Amino acid sequence: MKEREIKYDFLRAVAVIAIMMVHAIPAVSVNDKQWWFAAVMQPLLLSFVGIYFMLSGMFLLDSATGDIMQFYKKRVKVIVIPFLFFSVLYYLFDVSRSLEVLSWWEYPLEFLRDFLSGTVPMADHMWFMYVIIALYLCTPFLARMMKAMNDQELTCFILLILGVQTLTNYAGGLGIGLDQILTYMVFQGWLIYYVLGYALKRLFQRKNFKWFAFAGILGLVLTLLQKRFTPGFVPGIHDLAPTMIAMSAAVFLLFECWGNLRFKAARTVITWLSRHSYSAYLAHYLILKAVAEPIVDQTMVRHFYVPRIVCTTLLTAVLSFAAAWLLDGTVIKWLQKFVKTDTGKSIESINVKWKE
Repeated sequence: MKEREIKYDFLRAVAVIAIMMVHAIPAVSVNDKQWWFAAVMQPLLLSFVGIYFMLSGMFLLDSATGDIMQFYKKRVKVIVIPFLFFSVLYYLFDVSRSLEVLSWWEYPLEFLRDFLSGTVPMADHMWFMYVIIALYLCTPFLARMMKAMNDQELTCFILLILGVQTLTNYAGGLGIGLDQILTYMVFQGWLIYYVLGYALKRLFQRKNFKWFAFAGILGLVLTLLQKRFTPGFVPGIHDLAPTMIAMSAAVFLLFECWGNLRFKAARTVITWLSRHSYSAYLAHYLILKAVAEPIVDQTMVRHFYVPRIVCTTLLTAVLSFAAAWLLDGTVIKWLQKFVKTDTGKSIESINVKWKE
């Protein structure tokens, strides 16, 4: 039996905590030291957003060539139901604090409107879900496309979409009018990370890591230079900028090469964190804003920039994973029983691979 590759669980667990930390960093810096900390950490942490998509694409584009309806049913069970459940929690929390009183029948209509439009209160991080669901809808067809290409064709495809995204990202900011052309390009946006995860897993050779590491470091340096000297040129700091893609690819391949932990205790902890990482991600923003930040701000730590960020992140992580563990095994597990699939797998076995 093939040994489980813990590196992907490790990467997923780190990614969740990285996103928690980036949300814990204050939007405003009051001195140069704080500015430099935020300037360095934010791009590194935000690279894990792209890695989320890369992990999903790496597995699904390699395996989603079976029954299409079963694929969709599994996504509804594993992805949509927890997403809907946590969206309801966010909405109810907001309603509990609101001074506005509606008729009983207006509340479900308001929630439905917010949920479908991506405007559920205090759920800013859930934009990710709308993107990933859109990608999942295309996945059975993209997977067949990926399988049909040989390595050379896949390489050309990756270079093409990276080139298109570079133009899309920079053309407008540089005053080059390519909107009419780029608007109709199909393969752009977050899809790049999704496909890139699959392509790197399939094409990457360990001897080439140094070039990806160099590109990632260069991407970070260019991002810092731009933040310092041309902060008004937003495209170069964007999530879809080539610099950010390079950083995400470098971190992804770092774990690909050296992420398989050997210590049994560490593997057990990482597997548990990965199993509950999806629900922890969904829960964390509410816990961060409503619980962790208020608690930390009642202590002396609030006077120290970095310790405040670290303590807020750790408290958010502990509470988010605790909530995920509790809800995954109870309410969410019960709700998932209403969606029948051929696999018969429980939430414990499925959530280990929530990106699938």
